[in-house]
Amino acid sequence: MASDRLTRVPAREALADFIRKCRERISPESLGLPQVRRRRTRGLRREEVAALAGVGLTWYTWFEQGRDIAVSDDFLHRLARGLRLDRAEREHLFALAGRETFVDGTESAELPQSLVRMINALDQAAYIMNNSWDILAHNEAASLLFEDFKLPRANMLRIVFFSEHYRQRIQDWQFAARLVLLKARHDYLTGGKSPILGSILNEVLQAVQQTKEWWDDAEIYRIGDTDITLRDGQDSWQSYRINILVSEDRPGLRVAFYDAKAIA
Repeated sequence: MASDRLTRVPAREALADFIRKCRERISPESLGLPQVRRRRTRGLRREEVAALAGVGLTWYTWFEQGRDIAVSDDFLHRLARGLRLDRAEREHLFALAGRETFVDGTESAELPQSLVRMINALDQAAYIMNNSWDILAHNEAASLLFEDFKLPRANMLRIVFFSEHYRQRIQDWQFAARLVLLKARHDYLTGGKSPILGSILNEVLQAVQQTKEWWDDAEIYRIGDTDITLRDGQDSWQSYRINILVSEDRPGLRVAFYDAKAIA
């Protein structure tokens, strides 16, 4: 694919927000740029990013502003290098830009196969996600519980807030969604304000009206055990205790197990 136009307004806004946050987090001093007495812009200036990436300033400015322009894969690769994006952030950049695949000629980081084998051996629903709430692997029971897991680049935050199937399956969606948002807020604020997670949260806050009020809630939640009730295929309700295991070898990975509970 040589180039694509970013025609969907929400996608362009999410992309612009992500790029801006990536630019603002880079310290000019860390790149050896000369210090200036007064710097109104946090992080790098747009012209500095354009120079580092080897792209035109006007084109980059329009891109960051979320304008409806056509960009090539080469432009995105150059921009990713200029912004010092890691692999996960590059993949997120390409996904926001509407690319089906991201290829950079390097091997992708593999999940620990011990975790994958563990969840595949379970009868209960289980899945593995990262700090951005991306679903990296899941077993058959989880795909039966959440049909959205079968989609490419499944993300639990997007499923909770944008999937009609999820809303129809869960009892008291507002309670569950608020809890998920506050846990994701905790991850974002305590995890170095990841641009990827920040971009996804911005999508949610812009699209779902109630979330702005929930975001300002003083209650603190973090990833941990949770009880939810879901509708099964026979149109009856089943309660689950969601247990979360954090990988010791890979702290950024979490394994979620859904233990069925008896309904009193």
